[in-house]
Amino acid sequence: MLEGAGAVGYFEESEYPRSDGRYRYMPYRSYSHYMMHEARKDGGIPRCYYDVGGIHVSFGVRDSPEYGVLELYDFKISEKSVA
Repeated sequence: MLEGAGAVGYFEESEYPRSDGRYRYMPYRSYSHYMMHEARKDGGIPRCYYDVGGIHVSFGVRDSPEYGVLELYDFKISEKSVA
């Protein structure tokens, strides 16, 4: 999910990313996906996140070196608060 927007795709590996590196993902044809890449092209660092098993993981998208690959960094992992 792009922070402040919506879903951009899903990761293809069995383990969700939690450290800097390149990861394969299946992009969605969505406005949020478009916004993520536009922010990156404009020199910004879009922040995305996922929630799994009571854990909230956010990260920056540094690059997309090829279709279906994102270079991620600056991971922040916390317990998801229950409202």
